[in-house]
Amino acid sequence: MKNSSLRKKFFLKKALAIASLGVFAAPVLALSPPANPLWTVQDGKLLDPKGNPFIFRGVTIDHTLAPEKTLQAIKDVAAMGANSAQIELPIKPTWISGEFPRKATLEVRDIIKACKDNKLVCVLEANDASGYSQGAGSVSPTVIATYWGLSDMRDALNGAQSHIIIGFSNQIFDSNYTSQDYDLRMNTYLGQLRDALPGGFMIMIDGNKWGQDTDKAMLQFAQKNKNSGSYLTSNLLYSIDMFDAYTDPLKARNYIASFAQLGAPLVIGGFGPVPYYHPHNTGPRPAVVYNLPVQSVMQYAEEFGTGYFAWSWSGNQNASLDLANNWDVTNLTNWGESLFNDPNGIKATAKTASIFTNSSSSSSSSSSSANNPPVAAITFFKQSSGGCPAGVYGNASALESYDPDGDALTYQWEVTGNYSTLNGTGPEIRFSMQPPHYYTIKLTVNDGRGGIATDTIQRNDASSDNCIGSSSNSSIIRSSSSSKPSSMSSSSIRPSSLSSSSRSSSSSLAPTAVCSYVVNSQWQNGFTAAIRIKNMGTRAINRWSINWQYSDGSKVTNLWNAQLWYSGIPGSYAAGNLDWNAMIQPGQTVEFGFQGTKPASAAQVPVVRGSPCL
Repeated sequence: MKNSSLRKKFFLKKALAIASLGVFAAPVLALSPPANPLWTVQDGKLLDPKGNPFIFRGVTIDHTLAPEKTLQAIKDVAAMGANSAQIELPIKPTWISGEFPRKATLEVRDIIKACKDNKLVCVLEANDASGYSQGAGSVSPTVIATYWGLSDMRDALNGAQSHIIIGFSNQIFDSNYTSQDYDLRMNTYLGQLRDALPGGFMIMIDGNKWGQDTDKAMLQFAQKNKNSGSYLTSNLLYSIDMFDAYTDPLKARNYIASFAQLGAPLVIGGFGPVPYYHPHNTGPRPAVVYNLPVQSVMQYAEEFGTGYFAWSWSGNQNASLDLANNWDVTNLTNWGESLFNDPNGIKATAKTASIFTNSSSSSSSSSSSANNPPVAAITFFKQSSGGCPAGVYGNASALESYDPDGDALTYQWEVTGNYSTLNGTGPEIRFSMQPPHYYTIKLTVNDGRGGIATDTIQRNDASSDNCIGSSSNSSIIRSSSSSKPSSMSSSSIRPSSLSSSSRSSSSSLAPTAVCSYVVNSQWQNGFTAAIRIKNMGTRAINRWSINWQYSDGSKVTNLWNAQLWYSGIPGSYAAGNLDWNAMIQPGQTVEFGFQGTKPASAAQVPVVRGSPCL
C-alpha cells in the first residue's frame, strides 16, 4: 500500500504541474521495447496473441454519453456480428484534488470483462484529451497517461493484454499543430503512456488535425518509425477518422492505400454518413457537407485489409450518426442497416479473433499451401479509324485470364509482325495493323508465386475477329495507372457494344455478378450514386465493363474508382475497371461512385447491364 500511495502521489504531482503551468514536457521516452508484447505487427498486418491476422470490424460505444448502457451495448454489437468495439471513456481529472473515483475503475473492470465474455477485442480510449491543446475542455495527454498509471487502474488492466488495446485519445490534437509538432509531441506522450501502462499492451494513436490527418502528419510518423526499425513498428496501430475531410471517396481510398503500401497497420477509427464533431471542437463548420461515402470506405477497408470502427452505437447529438435508435438493437437506423448488412459490412466480413477460438497460428499452413498456376487467354478485337477493314488497330486483351487462387496477375505482351516487335505490360495492348502482315501476339501472365502461363495467337487486318467501326475520335483509351475521377470533359469514348462483343468470344465469360445501381443522396437538381458489382460465382472475375442509360435527361458530371466513357447516345454511359479494382473474388463486391445533374424529380434508378452482370 505504501508503494501504491507513493506512485499515486508522484503521478498526481506530475499531472498537476503540467496542467497548471500549461508547458510542454521534455520527451520522456521508453528506452526499451515493451515487455512481452502479445499483439504484434508483421508486414503491416496485425497479429493476435496466437499469431493469426486480425482485422477490426467494430462499433464505437461512447461510454461518456450513457455509462449505464455500455455493458448492454457491448452485448448487442457482439450479437450483431461485430468482432470488436471501441469504448470512449471519460477521464475527467476530478481525482487531481486528491480523490480518485473508484467507480471509474470498477466500470473499466466491468467493460474489460464484458468484452472478453462477448468475444470482442476492445480498444479503450480516453475521450478528454481530444483537440489538445486548443479544444474546449481538453486535458493534457500527460494527464491521460497519469490516469492509466494509477495503481488501481493498472491492477484493472493487468492481465487483459490479450484482448484489450489502449487508444491514446480520440482525435487527440487540434488543427494548430504542424507535422513536426505532431512528431515531437507524439513521441513524448507515447513514452509517458508506455511508462504508465503495464507491459505488453498494443497502443493505437490518432491522426493530426482532429484525427483526420489532413496534413498526413501521422502517415509521416509511421514512415519514420518504419524506416528506423523502432519497436513502435511492431507495437503501434494508427487510427484515422474519415468525416468531412473525406467527402471524395477517392481521397479516402488514397489514404488507406498509402498505409497499405507503407506496410503499416491502419484502422479507420471513426466514420459515418455525416460528419462527427467532438464536443471540444468549437471551430467553424463547412457551409455545405454532402452525405459521406460510407459504402466506399467499407469497400476500401475490405480491399486493403484495413480495420474500421463505425461511429457510433447510439446517443449522438446528431441522430444521423446513431446505428441504433435509442440504444435498441432491434431498431437499427439506416446507417446501422448499411453498416451491418452491406456486402463489405460487419456481418459479411467480421471474423472473431482466434484468441477466443481454438485456432492456432496459420503461418505454417499458409506457407505450405499449393499454388495453382494461372490461366492465360487473349481476347482479340479490331478498332477501325475509318470503317472496317481500313485503318485497323489491333486490341489484345487479357480479359479472360484468371488465377484459380485469386492471386493478382501481372501481364507481359510481345507483338511481332511487320519486321518489328512491340512489348507492353498491363491487361491490354493496342497496335497498328498493316496489310498484308500477320501479327503474332503472345501474352504471359504471372501470379507472383511462381505460377506462369502463356497464350499465343496470330491475326492480320482481315482476320474474321470482331471489328468495331467508328469515327476517328472514337479510339479506346485506357490509362492503367489512373486513379483520378474521370471527367466528362474527356473526349475518350468507349463504344457500348464493346462489352457484349468481348463476352461473345468465349463461353467462359458467362454472367456471374449481380450489378446494382444505388442512389446515395439527391437534392433538387443533383445526385450522387454508386454502382455495385458483386461476384456471385465460384471463380474470380478479372476485369469488368458495364453500361447504363438515363431517360430523364440526367447526366454524370464526374466519377471515381472507374474509367468512364460517354457512348455518344444522350444519357447513355459505360464504365470499366481500373487496374486496382479489376479483380473481384467470389462473394466480394466492387463499387464505384459518381455525381450528376438531374431534373427536379426523384433521381432515376436505371438498369445496369454489361459484363459480367446477370
